[in-house]
Amino acid sequence: MKLNTIERAAMNNPIRAAHQHHREAAWFRRLAGGDLTGQDVLETGCGRGVGSEVILDRLQARHVTAFDLDDTMVELARKRLHHRPVSLSVGDVCDIHQPTASHDTVVDFGIIHHVPHWQLAVAEIARVLRPGGLLLFEEVPRRMLDTWAFRTFTVHPRENRFESDEFAAELARHGLHGTARIEHHLRGLLFIGAARKI
Repeated sequence: MKLNTIERAAMNNPIRAAHQHHREAAWFRRLAGGDLTGQDVLETGCGRGVGSEVILDRLQARHVTAFDLDDTMVELARKRLHHRPVSLSVGDVCDIHQPTASHDTVVDFGIIHHVPHWQLAVAEIARVLRPGGLLLFEEVPRRMLDTWAFRTFTVHPRENRFESDEFAAELARHGLHGTARIEHHLRGLLFIGAARKI
């Protein structure tokens, strides 16, 4: 699902960008056991390109392939990432237009909870990861999406949502096994983790 006006404002501002560049980058570096030097990384739901910037500048990836469902966001990302080693396109995480086993790492900066049939997204992520590849994820649990604020101001799907343990179980069902305990941050607003393709 595309973001509404309130969600776009929440996701596309300097505070969110600074959080991604500093705290989220540090979380992912720790979960990955280091940076992503020399890797081909896929970012799901790139928005205006801040996540791709983080993957290149903070995690040291060689190249990022990124897509978003919203063509307006992809255009903003193109402007932001001009002349950077990034390939951008409009795309759907449930139908990733990339070859099987083509990426070393997939990074999810809180996109899958927007997807009505999120299990399809997990299956596609597993498909495009190389054997031994890593998924780094940050997601919002069902209990937060069920709060008054989320129900009032956002357009997330209401059915078929997940808690962190359900998300981890679905990853494992597709051969993506956790490399550490899932961590809950920002008073339960989100959870983070890493899973490797076996």
